[in-house]
Amino acid sequence: MRKILLLSTLFICSLSASYAAVIRVRVSNFKFQPKTINAVVGDVIRFTWVNGIHNTTSSSIPSGAAPWAALSDSSHTVFNYTITQVGQYKFACTLHLPGMKGTINASAALPAGLSDFAVELTEKQKALISWKTKTDKDISYYSVQRSIDGDNFTEIAKIKPSGKGEATQQLHNYSDNNTGVSAKYVYYQVKMVDTKGNSQLTEIKMFTQPAAVAKLITSLSPNPISQPGHLMVQFNGDKEGKMLMQLYNSSGKFIKQAEMMADRGLNNGHFHLGQIPPGNYYVVCTMGTSKEKYSIVVK
Repeated sequence: MRKILLLSTLFICSLSASYAAVIRVRVSNFKFQPKTINAVVGDVIRFTWVNGIHNTTSSSIPSGAAPWAALSDSSHTVFNYTITQVGQYKFACTLHLPGMKGTINASAALPAGLSDFAVELTEKQKALISWKTKTDKDISYYSVQRSIDGDNFTEIAKIKPSGKGEATQQLHNYSDNNTGVSAKYVYYQVKMVDTKGNSQLTEIKMFTQPAAVAKLITSLSPNPISQPGHLMVQFNGDKEGKMLMQLYNSSGKFIKQAEMMADRGLNNGHFHLGQIPPGNYYVVCTMGTSKEKYSIVVK
């Protein structure tokens, strides 16, 4: 019996290793990018320093996984962590809480071989989600999921395999003809579930809605702000670059500013306001030719 269990473990490890990939996470001023990652056991998460002084520290990990704590600065530019257990891994920069956090969703590579996940624009300006498997044998269903922030996903379709249990490569697709959301950037993933209840996630892919209204800032919170001031920011980036946030008081006097690194898609930032007097303020956010102004209140 022990021999059978050992062989099964070796088989699963070998299967996971064949799908292993290196997933890069950028560590920059007050954010991990991406902050939510789907991985397979055997994958390597590569934390890569961009700027600032940070760390990456595990806060919650699956049983049997190794905790980690590593600096991320100009002298410590790369830290690799290998996923060894199925489950959810939570991590953070302890220097920049509460905003600088991340999540790794780890699954085992299933024999069906989920691969070639893609999201493309159709002629009707909709999102076409497609993926491949080596076989549909022993697959219960595929869950197509959508998100407007790249972190929280909702199932939009449950697709059953053909039922024939083909042992040849299968191409699957689903057209999201009505997202029902106004966000410029929409995120997709597919969850494959087998007949035993085991599951595997694809990577997360972003889709740009062509008819979406151009908007730089999508969220500022909290507002009002308590002392000391921490303003959490979500903003759209049409390309990699920087967004400048400038704080002014109600009389128009400049107080302070911060630059936030931007990747293409929805970005998360953190403006540390510090101890400033209670009152009415406003922030001016600028990236490229886009400039927007928002009122905030400090309690």
